[in-house]
Amino acid sequence: MRAPSGPVTPAQSVVTEQTDAHWDAIIAGAGPAGALAARRLAAAGHRVLLVDRRRFPRDKTCGDALIPDAQACLARNDLLERVRALAWPVAGGEVHSPGRLRLEIDCPTLTVPRRLLDATLAAAAVEAGACFGVGAVEDVTDHGDEGVSFRVAGREAPLRARVGILATGAHVGLLERAGLLERQRASAVAIRCYLRSRHRIDQMVVSFDRSILPGYAWIFPVGDDGDGTWRYNVGCGVVLRAGDETGPQHALRAMLERFLREFPAARALVDGQVGREPTRGALLRTGLNGARPWAGGALLAVGEAIGATFPLTGEGIGKAMETAELASDAVALALSTRTLAPLAEYPRTLVRALQPRYLGYAVAERWVGRAWLADLVVRRALRRPHVRATLNDILHERADPQRVFSLRGLTRALVT
Repeated sequence: MRAPSGPVTPAQSVVTEQTDAHWDAIIAGAGPAGALAARRLAAAGHRVLLVDRRRFPRDKTCGDALIPDAQACLARNDLLERVRALAWPVAGGEVHSPGRLRLEIDCPTLTVPRRLLDATLAAAAVEAGACFGVGAVEDVTDHGDEGVSFRVAGREAPLRARVGILATGAHVGLLERAGLLERQRASAVAIRCYLRSRHRIDQMVVSFDRSILPGYAWIFPVGDDGDGTWRYNVGCGVVLRAGDETGPQHALRAMLERFLREFPAARALVDGQVGREPTRGALLRTGLNGARPWAGGALLAVGEAIGATFPLTGEGIGKAMETAELASDAVALALSTRTLAPLAEYPRTLVRALQPRYLGYAVAERWVGRAWLADLVVRRALRRPHVRATLNDILHERADPQRVFSLRGLTRALVT
């Protein structure tokens, strides 16, 4: 089986040439969250402008994995089969503890490079009626009941909308200018490269290697080139602590090279390597904190901009799209009722629907950062089916990580 590699190109224009300056909604950022919000609002009959600073298709540093939560969100929005046609299916995976203990996991996953995924979702938004424009948004002003204005580089007059959405990922400049930013510092940093090899690995591989804690390395299959070689997304990421903003970004390259040399599965890929693309890095914002999703006016923020990426796993695509679903519902109601009052429900819905999950993953991230404890949990999971089942439930978001990664959970794992 060979995963398609041809990019989908959404219809797009240059924002500076856009003659219409007034919209129902303007969305800055055309990643999965921004594109999904644009699609849902356009499908509801609203005039939507989706703006991104780069022309599509474009690359984006990511692990490229769509775990069950992302697939469920795509299915709710009638996009799963369209994405599946571009993806490489991976039936399961294996987790390696710092002591190289190996635990098999059941987590059906689709891997699809972000240049394909993001372009596909943006194209779906355009097909639903949204306009996609290329341009760098330099400033945004929330005028409350009078709407929102976006200033775009090279365009003299601002773009205006009744409601605005910021889906700018880890780039926080617009959040800060809009008064939504609460924490400048990113939560984590990750790097990845694409590697082609004659060696075949069918499962997702995650390693909480001692040299990378607090963080992990990964090997994700992304396709079959049809000539006896396979493609992989290989990378690693670490949690940032106060004052760490620059150091780990440089150290990560050395960590990744060491992982490729010393971790057996990675070394096998390198031994069979026939090609490798340059390594790229990105910052992550996790924990559903660091920015206000709404400040009382006509502007909302979604996705990684508000920290939608999970601590511990670094999974962000599914959660970013879920915040876009909640935000677009609030915006659609505000536009149809011609009042901003429904926007106040958006942050409350985030708290009810999503925030409790983030606390558990944040706690687990701190526990897994201790190598001896990570080894202990995996050792117990290998011997005790209920611990292994709980870890699988955590990956599927059916269980709170604190069922294992807490004093009570650890005691239960030890004595039950």
